[in-house]
Amino acid sequence: MKHFGRLLLLVIAMVVGGGLGYMLLPDFEPLKMGVFGIACLMLGEVFYQIDKRISKK
Repeated sequence: MKHFGRLLLLVIAMVVGGGLGYMLLPDFEPLKMGVFGIACLMLGEVFYQIDKRISKK
């Protein structure tokens, strides 16, 4: 069950990252690239904490 949870988390992270990239990066704008980078860093930490909780179970 732990592997399924981690796989599901990976799929969700990829969908969220792809969606953010699609919305924020349709063309080259430095400000939007910065926002995308910051959002990825913050979401990466969130997904890392969720993964730690899944791994403990």
